Amino acid sequence: MGRRNRAALLPTQLPQLQNLIKRDPVSYKAEFLQQYRHYQSTLSIFCLKPTEEAKELCELVTFISQVSSCYPQDTAEFPQQIIDLLQEHCIVLHPEVRKSFVQALILLRNKQVIDNSRLLPLFFNLFKCRDKALRELLYNHIVNDIKNANLKAKNNKLNRSLQTYVLTILESVKTGNSDENAVAAKKGVDVCVDLYQKNVWDDAKTVSVIAEACFSPVSKIAVTAIRFFLHTNDDEDDQASESEDDMPDVRKMKQAAQYSGKSKAKSRKLEAAKKKVKRKNKNKDKAEAFNFSALHLLNDPQGFAEKLYSKLAAKEDRWEVRLLRMNLISRVIGIHQLSLLGFYTTLIKYLQPSQRDVTRVLVAAAQASHPLVPPDALEPVVKAIANNFVTDRVANEVIAVGLNGIREICARQPLAMDETLLQDLTQYKNHRDKGVLMGARSLITLFREVNPEMLLRKDRGRAAVQRLKDGSIQTLQFGETGNSDGLQGIEMLDAAEKAEEEAWKDWEIDEDSSGSDDEGWVDVSDDENEFVKVAMSDDEDDEDEDRKKKEPTESSEVDGAENAEAQRKRRIGKRQLKKLREDQENSEEAREKLRQELAAKRAADEEKRQERLAIASTRILTPADFAKLNELKENKEIEMATGKRAAEEEVSESTILGPRKKAKMDYEARMASIEEGRADRPKFGSKKGSKERGSTTNREKTRNKNFMMVAHKWQVVAKGKRSLVDKQKQLRAAINKQKTRKR
Repeated sequence: MGRRNRAALLPTQLPQLQNLIKRDPVSYKAEFLQQYRHYQSTLSIFCLKPTEEAKELCELVTFISQVSSCYPQDTAEFPQQIIDLLQEHCIVLHPEVRKSFVQALILLRNKQVIDNSRLLPLFFNLFKCRDKALRELLYNHIVNDIKNANLKAKNNKLNRSLQTYVLTILESVKTGNSDENAVAAKKGVDVCVDLYQKNVWDDAKTVSVIAEACFSPVSKIAVTAIRFFLHTNDDEDDQASESEDDMPDVRKMKQAAQYSGKSKAKSRKLEAAKKKVKRKNKNKDKAEAFNFSALHLLNDPQGFAEKLYSKLAAKEDRWEVRLLRMNLISRVIGIHQLSLLGFYTTLIKYLQPSQRDVTRVLVAAAQASHPLVPPDALEPVVKAIANNFVTDRVANEVIAVGLNGIREICARQPLAMDETLLQDLTQYKNHRDKGVLMGARSLITLFREVNPEMLLRKDRGRAAVQRLKDGSIQTLQFGETGNSDGLQGIEMLDAAEKAEEEAWKDWEIDEDSSGSDDEGWVDVSDDENEFVKVAMSDDEDDEDEDRKKKEPTESSEVDGAENAEAQRKRRIGKRQLKKLREDQENSEEAREKLRQELAAKRAADEEKRQERLAIASTRILTPADFAKLNELKENKEIEMATGKRAAEEEVSESTILGPRKKAKMDYEARMASIEEGRADRPKFGSKKGSKERGSTTNREKTRNKNFMMVAHKWQVVAKGKRSLVDKQKQLRAAINKQKTRKR
C-alpha cells in the first residue's frame, strides 16, 4: 500500500523523483518519460505566449537538466531546444524563466553534455538582456569556463572563435545605435581584460580586440580599454603588495601564546596562520611568470596612435576621456619611438598653468619624447613651458613644475633645448624656494652629462670641464644611434661563456679523471708559514711614486736652489712660497693622473671594440649560439620589463610636481587618515558592563572575598535579620529582574 501511494505522488514530487532516478535510472525510466512528454507539451504551449511566467515549465526544465545524463538518448534534443528558445525570445522572456533556462544550460555544460563552442556565443549574445543578476551569472561562467578550457593546453580554436565574436559585437556597436549591443560589447571587453590579467588570453589577438575597443563610440567601452593599456601591470603589483601586507606574523603569535592563557580558539588561529604562510611560501617557489605590458603586443603601433590622435583632435569626448587618450598616445609613442608630429602641437594648447590637470599634460609631453623625435617639433613645447610656467608672475610651485617638465623632456631628447634658454633657466639655482632650486640644479646636472658646452662656464663643473678639454664627451647628433661593430649583442654571448668558465674554475677535478701528471699541474706546499708574495704592477707603480716623492732628486735640488734665490730677491715669506709650490705640484699631479685615467679608458674602449670585431670576423656562429644569444636577449628584455635595468618608460605625476612641503590630500586620502586615527580610540559612551577595565569594582571584590572577612559587615548582618515578608519581596524582585534580562 505504501509503494502505491508513493508511485501516485511521484508525478507531482519532482525532487523526490529526481533523487530516485539518480539512484536507479532503469527502474524509473517510465516515470521520466512521462515527465518528459509533459515538458514537451508545456513547451509547445509556452512558445505561443513566451512573455508569461511559467513556473511549471521552469521546474520541468530544472528536473530534466538534472537527470538528462542518465538518459542521454532520450534527451538528445533537450539542450538545443533551450538554446533555440533563448536565441529567439531572450529579450521578451520573463527574468525568472530566462534565469532558470540559463542555469539549466550551465548545469548541462558542467556535466559535459554541451560543447562550449555552442554555448558561449549564446551567452555573449545574452548580455543584451536588461538583467543585472543574469549578466553577473553569465560573466562568471564565461570566465571560468574559458579558464578551465585552457587549463591543460591552449584551446586555440575556441579562443579564436570567441575573440572574433567579440570583434563582431564591437563592430555592431559602430554600425547601430542599440543600447543592448553596447552593453554586450562592454561585457565582452571586460571578459577579454579579465582573461588577459589571469594569463589565459595573453596573446596579440586579445590585445588587438581590446585595441579595437579604444575607438568605440561608447565612452564606457573606450575608457575600459584605454585604462587596461595604461594599467596592465599596476593592478598585479598592488595585489602582490596587499597580499604581502595581509600575511600574519607567526613569530609574534607563538610568543604571545607562551605568556598568555591557552585556548582552543588561539590554537586554531595559530594553525590557520601557519597554513597561510605555508601556502604563500609554496607559491613563491613557483617559477615567476613575466607578463609584459600589452602595449608591446600591439600589431600596428603607428596606425593605433594615429587613430587615437584623430579621436583626440575631434574633441567629441569630455576632458577626462581626452586626458586618458592623451596619456595612452604618449605611452605608445615613447615605447615604440613613433613619429606623430601633430600631437606635440596639440599639447601646446593645454600647456597653461590655469589648465585643469596640467601636470598630467606635462607627463604626456615627457612620455612622448624620445631620441628620434625631431628637435624642431619638441622645441616649441619646451619654449611654451618656459614662457608659461617659468616666469616671475606665477607661484613658486608653478615654476618648479615647469622646470621639472622641461628636465624630463630634455632627458629623453636633449637637442630640444636652446643654449640661451638653458642658461636663463639655470639662473634659478639659487632661488629661495626649495622646489625651484632643486628643479634648476637637476637641469644643470643633466646637461653636465649630456652636453656641458651649453651651460655657463661656472655651471659646468670640474669633471665636465676636463672632459671637454680632452674630448672624451661625444655629443650625438639627431638620428645618430652610435656605432655598432659586428653582430649586435655578440659580446653578451662571449661574456656568458666567460662567466660559465669562471663558475667552473674553482671546482676540484677528480684524480681519476686527470690523464697524467705532466699536464701543467704544480704542487704547492700547504705550510701556513710559507706565503707567496706576488708583486702586482699597480702596487709597484704606487711604491715607486711614493719613493720618488720621498727621495730628493737632482732636479728637485736645483728647483730648491732657484726658489731660494727667488725668495731672497723677492722677499717672499717661507709659508707663502711653500704653499705656492704645493699647489703647483698638486695641480700638475692631478692633471697627470686624470690624463692617465682617460688614456686607460680610451684604451679599454678600443680593446672592447677590437674584441667585438674579432669575434664577428673569426667566429662562425652555430644555431646553438644563435639560440643562446636569443635567450640572453630575452633575459635582458625581462630585466628591462621588470624595472631592474631600464630607464622609466612611464613618467609619474610626482616627478613633475617635485618635492613639496605637504601635498594636498584628496577625499579618499583624508578619509583614510581619519579612519586610521580612530583605530585605537575608544568608542564614545558609557563603559558600564564593559570587560575592558583596569580593575574590578568594590562590589565584585566583596563577592570574591572569604566569608569571615565580610561576616561583620552590616549588609551581611542585616541580611540574616530579614523578616519573611522582606525575603519574599527581594526574591520576587530578583525573579522579575532575571525575566527582563532574558527578553
